[in-house]
Amino acid sequence: MISIHTIELTMEVDKDTFDKWRDKVRYKIKYNKDTGKDYSFVEDGITIWYYKTEYKRKIKLLVNPSRVLGFDDLVTLWKPKKKNIAKLLSKLDENINSYFDFEYKLRDFKLTRIDFTKNIQLGSRDKVSAYIKVLYNIRKVKGFSPKYNKHDKWYDDDIGFDLKGNSNGIEFTAYDKEACIKQQASETEMEFRKKEREARLARAKGILRIEVKLTTQKAIRAYTNEEDTIRRIIELSANSGEIFLDTFNRVVPPGDFYKKDEAVRLIDERVADKKLKKKMLRLLELIPKKKSLYLAIKEMNDRNIDRALTEFCKHNISPVTISKRHNIKHLKSLYAFI
Repeated sequence: MISIHTIELTMEVDKDTFDKWRDKVRYKIKYNKDTGKDYSFVEDGITIWYYKTEYKRKIKLLVNPSRVLGFDDLVTLWKPKKKNIAKLLSKLDENINSYFDFEYKLRDFKLTRIDFTKNIQLGSRDKVSAYIKVLYNIRKVKGFSPKYNKHDKWYDDDIGFDLKGNSNGIEFTAYDKEACIKQQASETEMEFRKKEREARLARAKGILRIEVKLTTQKAIRAYTNEEDTIRRIIELSANSGEIFLDTFNRVVPPGDFYKKDEAVRLIDERVADKKLKKKMLRLLELIPKKKSLYLAIKEMNDRNIDRALTEFCKHNISPVTISKRHNIKHLKSLYAFI
């Protein structure tokens, strides 16, 4: 099941309006002065973020639909169905009215980001780590580049694989949910959240979370012509699976992952066409050298490369192989879990 994990709603305001609402909460125990985030409604699935730059002031609502609807957002994500979507919108409006003393409603905020999510329960952190490592062998993807690099010292590539669209406003991420909770920023260490954090750690064990994020208006408009916030949420929620898979299919090649020697053996055993076999084996050689499936395909400069990729898919073999230094020999295709 594909769900929506985060909805970001934004209202741009003037300085007086911004100060008015922030001043109401800035001395509350659940307001973090360092981040500008108010956790008064966090148990209801909403974080209010007083966000400002030199030129703009915005009030953002970071909404976790599963928690708004009373679900555990780790194991039991909400299912975007007509009834649930209507209930979500109703509760959002109710909470916004309550927080802003009925001065604002849901439609006063603009949808500025939406994250589609799949939780894959693999049973152990070792298994989660193995999948993240093999995803790094995909590296660069057409239209996407690594979101972080070696200069981002805070980023731990052992627990996450992140791509950012070059110009499409879409992001792809796969990460170890348990490890991510452990490394969350200091804002989650506030006293009132410590017990919740410990409980979430226990439930997150062995979960590989995969997310597709639409982070710009361009990305959102690629999937809906609606401008009205409520209609946008309804349409995007109803099409969660298709939107998620649209990017997932571009990033992750189908097929089980093997060590290169085993992939060569299987191709040699199953593929009768000698010319096609040669092409497939050449691709297997190039991917580790180019450190990217996309760059390996470019290097081959073959107009009929799709036939080779189709043959990999036919035999359920991924052209991306498990590195020699990794001690695991085989991983099921991620498509088996979707």
